[in-house]
Amino acid sequence: MRSDPSSQQPVSAPAVVSPSGGAVTRRLTVSLSPRSLWIAAGVTLVAVAAILVLTHALGAVLLVFFAIILAEAIRPLVAQLERLRVPRPLGALVVYLALVLIAIAIGWLLFNPIVSQASELADQAPTYLAQAQAWFEDMQQALLANDALSQALAALGSEAVASLQSLAPALLQFPLTLVSGVFGVLLSIVLIVTMSVFWLMSADKLRAFALDLLPAQARPNGALLFSDLGRTLGGWVRGTLVAMLLIGVFTALGLALLGVPYALLLGLLAGLLELIPYLGPWISGAVAVLVALVAVDPIKALEVVGLFFIVQLAEGNLIQPLVMSWAVRIDPLLVLVAVTLGAQVLGVVGALLAVPIAGLAQVITLRVVAPAIRHVASRAETEHKIASPPLFSTDTSSLAPSGETAD
Repeated sequence: MRSDPSSQQPVSAPAVVSPSGGAVTRRLTVSLSPRSLWIAAGVTLVAVAAILVLTHALGAVLLVFFAIILAEAIRPLVAQLERLRVPRPLGALVVYLALVLIAIAIGWLLFNPIVSQASELADQAPTYLAQAQAWFEDMQQALLANDALSQALAALGSEAVASLQSLAPALLQFPLTLVSGVFGVLLSIVLIVTMSVFWLMSADKLRAFALDLLPAQARPNGALLFSDLGRTLGGWVRGTLVAMLLIGVFTALGLALLGVPYALLLGLLAGLLELIPYLGPWISGAVAVLVALVAVDPIKALEVVGLFFIVQLAEGNLIQPLVMSWAVRIDPLLVLVAVTLGAQVLGVVGALLAVPIAGLAQVITLRVVAPAIRHVASRAETEHKIASPPLFSTDTSSLAPSGETAD
């Protein structure tokens, strides 16, 4: 006997009941094991120790970081020598010796012209200041018909001349300042080179020790993380050196072709400021335009503006994409934010270290943070699917009376 379908009541989802017949209330429980407490305490201690070290020994930390960057930059060359059965410490010393010889050769070729141009610039600084003041006065006389513009130009000219006059003594005292700080620089270089050699000797042991602390399934990803970190630091150094060389050569040749004085000195400045990406060329360009303005004429300054516009296009469309793409693949917006924050926190040193630190942060985010977030989200979604029963059952056999089958 079949039941009348019209007499059946709507079927609701079965309630989840306990074996005793009462409803089960799901509760979110959080359990803290001793291992979790120890891990939390260890992370807290490490964070506090890092803050104390960065606060009270920032100079030493920067020296160590420079040493690691330098060591990772020469690691491929040391590895090539090691394949030729040259011990790693000896290979590092050979690489450093070759770099020193190259630097000495370049310095020998450029030392006399650079010193000559620097001395000439220091000697002519008062003359250039007088020319700048006379030029601003002529402009003021030409614009006397407009009182507001005349006053603004006079104020601008007086401020510019005052700034140049305050800068002139610093330029004259620059050789003495350079000599007084040479011993500190030499000591820092010796410390950095020594620490970089020891880093090359012990980095593999530190890497193996860190990987042993990880679970077995996480060790391959940990090895990739360490490889990416080292490749990012070394690639940044190599790419930056190539970019500095190209920008310096292009700028010096362009200024020399335009007939701007001190072309070699200005090209050297442009190459050095390439350490600060995107912002360095603007600084060197402003200096070159100012030199052309006070040493030659405004027309020559406009030509220098056009030259640096071309240099900026070459850097943004050729040098940065082609050179830095294989070195450190960092988004330009991230680079600008990092440079701005680094300059605000540590000044010039912060601007120099902003790009490698941003590269390390990007690698850690892609290799550690993002996979961890995806894993947690996937696990939470899986647990939610398991814990949530379906709203409606597709099994209708339980609706028919005993001994009968449902249609």
